[in-house]
Amino acid sequence: MEKFLIFTIQGRRYGLPSKLINEVAVVEKVFPLPLVPDYIKGIINRYSTPYALIDAGLLLLKTPSTEARKAVVLKETVEKLALLIDDVTDIADVEDEELLKVEQEAGDGGAPEFIESSFDWQGEAALCLNMGELIRFLKEADLSAGESGGR
Repeated sequence: MEKFLIFTIQGRRYGLPSKLINEVAVVEKVFPLPLVPDYIKGIINRYSTPYALIDAGLLLLKTPSTEARKAVVLKETVEKLALLIDDVTDIADVEDEELLKVEQEAGDGGAPEFIESSFDWQGEAALCLNMGELIRFLKEADLSAGESGGR
């Protein structure tokens, strides 16, 4: 059994294993960064540590998150990232056999490459983010931006 934080992004339910999460914070001040993709809103400061704030709505659903005011801050051992979310819904205990593998095709929930599984939560699907794939994508995007910027 594993604990998952359930949260919403633009009305859709998502889940992340709690072992990856440092905290959920209210986003008060974002320090913008120049020359970054639109889905990187800037940097937030959490206890003197900078975290890149990712607009999860824009990255997952291709629509900017205009109402989101909270962030899921990942543990530093995972990556110095924070995901902009609408709100936290619940914490759920999920058995391994309850996790259903998600096929890699476009569909409801957007960006299938960032979704690895789902589980039923109160009669609705909660999509589990694949943070390894999301982090890999962000690092590759950063490398390609750096290479093109240096030419």
